[in-house]
Amino acid sequence: MIMILSRITSSAAAARRHHSSRQTALQAKHLSSKSSTSSSTSKLSTAAAISVVCSLFLLSDPISSAIFGNNEDENNSYWAKELQQEIIGQQNAQKKSSTGSRLRNAHKFCIDDQSPSQQNVDMPKQARIVIVGGGFAGLHTALALAEKMSSLNRGISNVNDGSVTLPPENEYNKIQSGHSTNSWYQWLTRPFIVNKSTSINNHHNQNGNFNTEIILLEANQIGDGSSGRAKGLVVPGFQVPLEDLEKGAVDNDGGGNHWTVPSLLYKLQSILPTQTESHHPRYTKDVVREMYKLSYIALDRLRSIVDLYEIDCGWIESGAVEGSIHAMEEDDDEEEEEESDGCRILIGKEVNELMGRSTSGGNDLYQWGEYDPGCAAINPLKLTIGLANALERWGVRIYEGTKLTSLEKTNAVADESSADSRGKYTLTTNNGSTIQCDHVVLCTGADTLPSDVSRRLEQSFVPIYTWMAATEPLYDECPLKDGVDNDISNKEQGQQENRPAPMCGDDHISLNYWRNNNKDEGRLLFGSLADTFALPDWLISWRLRNAIKEVYPQLGNVRFDHIWGGKLAFAPNSLPLIGRDTDYDDSDRDTNQESQAPKNFSSGVWYATGFAGHGIVPTTMAGSVLANAILEIPDQQQWQIFQTYFPPSSFNGHPYSRLGAGMVLSLYNMWDWAGKKGIPLPALPKLW
Repeated sequence: MIMILSRITSSAAAARRHHSSRQTALQAKHLSSKSSTSSSTSKLSTAAAISVVCSLFLLSDPISSAIFGNNEDENNSYWAKELQQEIIGQQNAQKKSSTGSRLRNAHKFCIDDQSPSQQNVDMPKQARIVIVGGGFAGLHTALALAEKMSSLNRGISNVNDGSVTLPPENEYNKIQSGHSTNSWYQWLTRPFIVNKSTSINNHHNQNGNFNTEIILLEANQIGDGSSGRAKGLVVPGFQVPLEDLEKGAVDNDGGGNHWTVPSLLYKLQSILPTQTESHHPRYTKDVVREMYKLSYIALDRLRSIVDLYEIDCGWIESGAVEGSIHAMEEDDDEEEEEESDGCRILIGKEVNELMGRSTSGGNDLYQWGEYDPGCAAINPLKLTIGLANALERWGVRIYEGTKLTSLEKTNAVADESSADSRGKYTLTTNNGSTIQCDHVVLCTGADTLPSDVSRRLEQSFVPIYTWMAATEPLYDECPLKDGVDNDISNKEQGQQENRPAPMCGDDHISLNYWRNNNKDEGRLLFGSLADTFALPDWLISWRLRNAIKEVYPQLGNVRFDHIWGGKLAFAPNSLPLIGRDTDYDDSDRDTNQESQAPKNFSSGVWYATGFAGHGIVPTTMAGSVLANAILEIPDQQQWQIFQTYFPPSSFNGHPYSRLGAGMVLSLYNMWDWAGKKGIPLPALPKLW
């Protein structure tokens, strides 16, 4: 019995030991599994954190600018290809000609038998005024300065009366007889230097130390930037409509508390302690009306420039129509106001008629619209080249392939009585040249300036990419035709037999805009998209095709012969930045006077940028405004309006301005899509 009990006890003990060891093994396995799961989770978290950090690093402004900053240096637009074909045709005709005349490729020429390279070009050591940037803003500023300085030298006190006496034509012929570049490829890839005439060389010595009045520096080539790639819409005003600006005026009903993104940014800046420009005064209705008045004066000046210098830029008084995908806001006085300034409010049917859109199948994209008969269509590249031609006629030297790398005050300024007295500021270029000058005008568009050039402009805007496509020739199938019968254009254009097709656009956040090419082949030039980063070609093509299909469903399978893009400089308030960089002013100058100009403007650093894709006319205005400021023209100091009420913002979301702006654009694009689908969503504040 005892033996039996002993065996049972031993068996029970063995069973307990087995159970205990099994439980221990299970616990160990569970702990191991838990540890493995925890380790995997930790690795995933680490990988996710690294991915986020790397993404934020790559999407930060300095890195993204380096990645996307120089991928569009060459102008591949329809305008460039058209000019290339025109030049080739002229060259072929020239070979058969017995007159011996030689083609000058657009405005480019040299004074030597061989085109100089950048390394052996002698840069001037001194100048009075240096313009940085060869787009519309820089060209117009240089041209206005040249004209006004000539008038002042001839004793004409009223330099704004529109009277300009051009240099003798024979001097211009001397320039044109110089050696021309041989091909469009050289036109785009080789830097060059232009001299006024052989008489200028008398002031030139072997050290390259010669003086001049105005010189212009362009980092790439004239016409390569956004100015030479634009849609070519000539319209006064700014990206922000006058009525929206008036709603935000401090003397408007409600004290200017208009529900817009700029007003929200203004309030945000007012509570940030690091903002130096956050407490600028609020504008009134009279201020913005004066700004718009200046833009209409600039439109007249631009017309006179094209006529005076005989610029063949295909100027056509086409008018413009804009369709709206949103319901019209209630405003009892708006229709009467629009009629009074020559514009007309249109119902959806009239918008479709002017655009050549078919509404069959319920394609009622636009609910209403506006027609402006005062707008024109041009070839922007030819206008850019024509302005450069005009500058060369005045003897302004243009240096291409010359990028500004640093700007600083000159340590010692020479005696004003000396011939070498110019030199308040010292500029250094990418090829190592240095130039001393009295005035610098920064007109660099969406190209980011180094912080040691202008801290004030470095973070004042966000670059926005937009793209255009030129369709294959559509001939009679082109929906936007010249000479279409409609009551609107008949009323405004006097029953012309061949009325030009209007420029078109809509109010998507992505800003669709299009026109025909005003030729018998009937191409449609269609632009759209608004992104803060460059996109691959296949994605651009796909998105442009979807955009054009929404407007013209029958063109869903159309072939694109040309696709190109460019960068636009958008300030947070979408208004141009025009003024004086006070960081370079003397420390003892009184900068607290907001409405009074300093007494002595013998030198200064100025800027004109941020035209937000709406710059053909406003850049003309900016050129005249800055020329008046630099030359101290009495009672013509309107630059102070922009300087006082719309200075550069030091808050644009840096170092994630591109990412932040891209997210905001995506949100508004989603709201546009939902609105077209009939999905009710609360209203967002206006972007401008």
